[in-house]
Parts: sequence; C-alpha cells; structure tokens
Amino acid sequence: KNATFLLPLHVRRSRSRNLPVSAHTDMDSSNVWKGLAFGGIASCVAEVVTYPIDFTKTRLQLQGEGGAQRQYKGVVDAVIKIGRNEGLLAMYGGLSPALLRQATYGSMRYGFYTPIKSALGVKPGTKSHEVPLWKKITAGCGAGAISSFICNPCDLIKVRMQADGMASNGSHAPRYRGLAHAFKTIASEEGFFALWKGVGPTCGRATVLAASELASYDEIKAQFQNPDNFLPCLEGFALHTTTAVGAGFISALCSSPFDVVKSRVMNQPFDVNGKGLKYTSMVDCFRKSVAAEGPFCLWKGFWPNFGRIGPRVTVIFVVMEQLRNSFD
Repeated sequence: KNATFLLPLHVRRSRSRNLPVSAHTDMDSSNVWKGLAFGGIASCVAEVVTYPIDFTKTRLQLQGEGGAQRQYKGVVDAVIKIGRNEGLLAMYGGLSPALLRQATYGSMRYGFYTPIKSALGVKPGTKSHEVPLWKKITAGCGAGAISSFICNPCDLIKVRMQADGMASNGSHAPRYRGLAHAFKTIASEEGFFALWKGVGPTCGRATVLAASELASYDEIKAQFQNPDNFLPCLEGFALHTTTAVGAGFISALCSSPFDVVKSRVMNQPFDVNGKGLKYTSMVDCFRKSVAAEGPFCLWKGFWPNFGRIGPRVTVIFVVMEQLRNSFD
C-alpha cells in the first residue's frame, strides 16, 4: 500500500478510479439550507481566528490617503503602534458586525454557489472537473454580488469601527459604542440608506473575491482529483488545505484593489447631504488614489490581506468539508 507510488502511472490511474473516497468530492451540499448553515458556521470560525490580521490590513489600507503622511511602516510597526496607543484588544474592534456579516454574507455566499451553478445548467452529480470553468466563475460572481449587497450595512460598520482611533491615535473616545449604537447613529445622522454607502466597491470586491475564491477552489480541487491527471489525490485534509491555500492567494491578488477602494470609500467623511467629501464613486476613488500614490497603492496591505485570506480560506473550506462529511 505504501509503495503505490512505485507502480506504473497507468496502474495508479486505474486504481484511483476504484479507490473508496468521501461521499463529497466537490463543493456541493445536498440542499441549499445545509449549504447556508455550513457556510455561515465556517465563516464565523474563520473570522474570529483571522480578525486581528483583517484589522491591521484595514489600517494599512486607509493610511496615506490623498498623499497624507503614513502612520505605519508596515505590519509589525502597525501592530506595535496600535497596541501601544490603543491596546491590543483594539484589534478586535468591529468584531460584532464582522460576525453578523459572516453569519449572513458568508452563509449566502457559499450557500448560493451550488444553486446558481444548477441554474446555469450544471446537473446534480456532475463531476466538478467536467463543469466548465466559466460556469464556476459566473456562479461565484453571482453569489458574491447578491450576498454582499444584502449585507453591506455590516461591512460599513465594521470598517468604521476598525478605523476608530486611527486619526487620534486612541486619544479620543470611539465614535460607536457597539453594533447596535453604530446602526442607530448612522441611520439617524446620515439616513437609513447611508448604511449602503460604498455598496459599489463592496459588491465589486465581493464579486471578484467570491469568483476567484470559489471557482479556484472548485477548479484546483477538481484537477487534483481528476483521474486522468498525473497523480490523482484522494479526498482528505491534505487536499483541502493545499487547495485552499492556492485559492486564497488567487483571491487575495484579484480582490486587493477593490478592498483598498472599499475601505476608503466607506471610511471617508460625508457632508450633511450624505455626499462623500473625498470620493464621489468607486471609479473616482480608483482614479484619485492612483494619481496621488501610484498604481501599487491598490495593493497596499496585500500581505496582511493574504495573511488573512489564506488562513481564512483554509479554515473555511476545511471546516465546511468536515461539516459536510459529518452532517450531509
């Protein structure tokens, strides 16, 4: 058994077709409700584990807007200064709206992926490597756009709570005392629909992120398991982890520009009419940011972003796979 790798390639391929594997060899759950539940639980677990990285990433993205002086030299410097000025627990600021967002957005993003693929003509039981890549990308785009639009208020509040203390280095009281207070304050002072400020870049980022993350995980895993490939891999923890890390890097690379713009649009000051004082739209933010700081500003905070997305994607898919194997 341990010397299987010594066998001729055609023998290994033949055996791989007949080896017992998990009941789940793709990303699909047996029904929508289980997909929503598994996605929500896995997303919340991953959010708690990676939140301090997300907090640091947001601070790095917001600094230097419009050519202003940078507050942090890098990830380590940011952690040291945040800890010294605001306390390390400040790095969990905005966790409550983040968890609410993951319980809803994360749930819908992963839960809607399979139904949208079905709507595109993918029949139940179809092997993942037989599904065209464009259908996986389209399903990821749809799942990301729908779920992010619905859950934009949670994302906006999370970004604002993460930015609290940045301007004053922790010397002033935060704008919001918690999730409920933030909802109430924003709705009363800026109007109910102010909770959907930045929905354009949010949907843009979520669409790119979901398409790259879900489609790449689905495709990479399918290719690893394809019996016609060089050395097909069996279902298991090693396969899930390897596939998730690859999907995490691809999604971080593709979504970083939208992530930077989303954070800046959401955190900018607004006038009494709710109009942004720095940027009028997602495109305007892209243009002004690149003009003032150069194109690479769109990848500010990339490594902490990947440092969060890589582990987050790994945790999410490993937890989801375990949930599906145990309860589906």
